[in-house]
Amino acid sequence: MKKNVINEDEIFEINPNYTVKVETFQPGNVKVVMVDDFYKNPWDVRQLALDIPASRNRRIRGMNPAYRVNAFYELDSMFWIYDQLIRTHFHEYANDIDTEYLRQSFRNATFMVNVMQSEDLPPLCPHMDNTSGINFASTIYLNEPNECKGGTSFYTYGGKTYYEDQHQMQTLDVAGKIPIHQYVTDSVGDFEMIGMAPMLFNRMVLYKQEALHTAYVKPGMFHGDVHRLNQQFFI
Repeated sequence: MKKNVINEDEIFEINPNYTVKVETFQPGNVKVVMVDDFYKNPWDVRQLALDIPASRNRRIRGMNPAYRVNAFYELDSMFWIYDQLIRTHFHEYANDIDTEYLRQSFRNATFMVNVMQSEDLPPLCPHMDNTSGINFASTIYLNEPNECKGGTSFYTYGGKTYYEDQHQMQTLDVAGKIPIHQYVTDSVGDFEMIGMAPMLFNRMVLYKQEALHTAYVKPGMFHGDVHRLNQQFFI
């Protein structure tokens, strides 16, 4: 019997020749860091995401409309690049984030990949991952180049880059004026799209969890045998 065994340090090795681009979307000063050529072996990471069946189990995917891969691998060797990027590009928060906390965050992290298609999208508006103000989220795009469409889009809501009441993100537009009957991508009602991190193969996107955002997906983008694949970290 042959059994595959993963070498996490090799599969998840960071490319030493990565490049960094920083965007600050206005209004609201929403800073987004994009790292291109992120993994040294991105095709191996992509294949791993394809080989592990995605689950529709709510315990794994929560309220996310995507199916999800969630596997326990050692990822703490990746922490250094996030530590470096946060201290370089979000230096105003660096003193609030202990290096050991970051290291432990990646010790606890799983290989989490959202698997999504663009048909029958549920009514959903942009969301916040966390309201703490000091936590970060990271998305790594694993679609091959000819599959890449859309990206991760960022918003203001009634002129603000956050919800004052988390209940709003599941129900109504500002002051209950517009019930959410669609998957919100472009500006609509009191939602204004202020910028997007376009999807590129092997691009990592880093942003604060309090930023209003969503997967920019429209009908026709991902269908048939093509799924939107993005690895996700919550830091």
